[in-house]
Amino acid sequence: MIEIWYTHFHEPFTDETWNACLQKMPEALQTQTLRFVRWQDRLANLLGKTLLRECLMKHGYSPDCLKKITYTEYNRPFIDGAMDFNISHSGNYVVCAINTAGRIGVDVERMKPLKIEEFKDCMTSEEWRTIQDAPSRLEKFYELWTLKESVIKGDGRGLSLPLPDVRVEGEIVRVGNACWYAKKINLDSHYSCHTAANHEISSLQLHKYSDC
Repeated sequence: MIEIWYTHFHEPFTDETWNACLQKMPEALQTQTLRFVRWQDRLANLLGKTLLRECLMKHGYSPDCLKKITYTEYNRPFIDGAMDFNISHSGNYVVCAINTAGRIGVDVERMKPLKIEEFKDCMTSEEWRTIQDAPSRLEKFYELWTLKESVIKGDGRGLSLPLPDVRVEGEIVRVGNACWYAKKINLDSHYSCHTAANHEISSLQLHKYSDC
C-alpha cells in the first residue's frame, strides 16, 4: 500500500510551534534543518521529517524512529527493509510518500515560468515532441519532469541516472529493463506532483497533515 502525506505553509511557525516540532527530531536532523538559511527551506525540511515521523508512528514505529535513518552509497535515506519512503518539497508544499510493498519516489514542483528549451537534453525526442504539441507546454514539461524525478528518486541513484534514460510512456516509466508505475497526485492547480513505485499501484491513499 502507498500513502501520500502532505502539508503546506504560508508563513513561519511561531517560536513555540517551531521549537515543539524541532525537539521531536534527533539531534543530527535538527542540525541538518538549522543549516538552511531561508526560513522557507528550514520549515520545509522540518515538515518533511515531521510527516515522515508521523507516517512511521502510525505504522507502529516508535517516536524515536528517525534515529534509525541510514543512507545508501548514493545518499538515499532509508530506515529498514519493511517500508520505503521519499520526501519532496517545492514552494509551500511538502510531500512524504511511503510504500509497504516496494520502492517509492515522489516529486512535487511549483510550476514557475522557465525557458523550457534549456531542458531539451533531459527529454527523449518523443517526450520533447509531446511538450511541443501540448496545449500548455509549461504544464506538460512539469508533468514529464515530475514523472522522471519521482522515478529517479525511487530508483535511488539520483542524478547519476541520466534523465534521457528515464523514458516516460504514459503512466509507465522505463529505466533500462525496469518498469516503474506512476500516479499523478492532485494537490494544487499551480503545482505538478507524481509518485512512482517499482510495482503496479493498486492502492493509494492521500492524507493532509495539519497538526503542526
